[in-house]
Amino acid sequence: MFVLEANIKIGSYEFNQVNDVEIIKSVDELGDTCTIKLPTRFKVRQNNIELFTEEAIKVGDEVIVTLGYRGQYKGVEFVGYVKKVKPMFPLEIECEDKIWLLRRKRITKAWNAGTTLIEILEEVVKDTAVRLADNIPDIKLDKYIIKNANGAQVLQAIKKNMSLSVFITDDDKLYVGLQQLTNIGETVIYDLNYNLVENNLEYKSSDERRIKVRYTYVGKDNKKKQIEVGDADGELRTFHTSVISDEAQLKALATSEIERLKYDGFDGDVVSFLIPFATRGMQAQLIDDLHTSREGNYFIKKVITTFGTDGARRKVSLGNKL
Repeated sequence: MFVLEANIKIGSYEFNQVNDVEIIKSVDELGDTCTIKLPTRFKVRQNNIELFTEEAIKVGDEVIVTLGYRGQYKGVEFVGYVKKVKPMFPLEIECEDKIWLLRRKRITKAWNAGTTLIEILEEVVKDTAVRLADNIPDIKLDKYIIKNANGAQVLQAIKKNMSLSVFITDDDKLYVGLQQLTNIGETVIYDLNYNLVENNLEYKSSDERRIKVRYTYVGKDNKKKQIEVGDADGELRTFHTSVISDEAQLKALATSEIERLKYDGFDGDVVSFLIPFATRGMQAQLIDDLHTSREGNYFIKKVITTFGTDGARRKVSLGNKL
């Protein structure tokens, strides 16, 4: 029998009783988030004093969430900071990973043409506990200006202008780059006929995925450079940038997007129990004894982990086939 266990550390307090936990990790979002629902009152073990939870927990408190099954699995599922405390019943605590630190940093700086993405990111994480990942691409940029923006706003602008994945990895490093390069080299195995709670997958061939990608650069003089790749009759996906004017780089970004979107394989998600463990950036190996031609490895782009009175689940959303 699998017995659920939880250990929630918030600031100097520790909770083993929790109503619900939801953790969202995605390569498409800046930060991992965690929502914790706790009783509105608790007793401190050392002196048996009863406290109101909303008065004891403060914005900025460090948060460590450990979940598991007694004697079977225990893992740290989230590390971050309290972002907001909602005085509801039960009490709701919104938390965010180290992106929270970058939201509190204001930046005003200008770079001349020829600067690089890494130089911008070094300024974003400067004097914080956030480090840069080792595999950030060497992308040259046109003149770049930041006017009194916080670190998260700068990253959101980079994400929008360059169509790159931006997030804090599970080893606490800021990654900015192509989604395909976020694969952490670990595999989780799902038997489509055995160890799943739900199977919400739909199989499509690459021919069915008719897609055209258009990248457009617009300069301050309103001059445009435009690159298109993909199927002439495909569904158009448009991207705009004002910081990358090099046509070779524009084409590389467009081609990367096509490769991510066109493949023979599944779309959708699967739902499992807390084990096997999965996180974004891993690959999911799908096994199907009934349709072996449809087996394969897929990039995991998002995982929603829930834990509470209704049990524990992982909803795993698949990306492109690897």
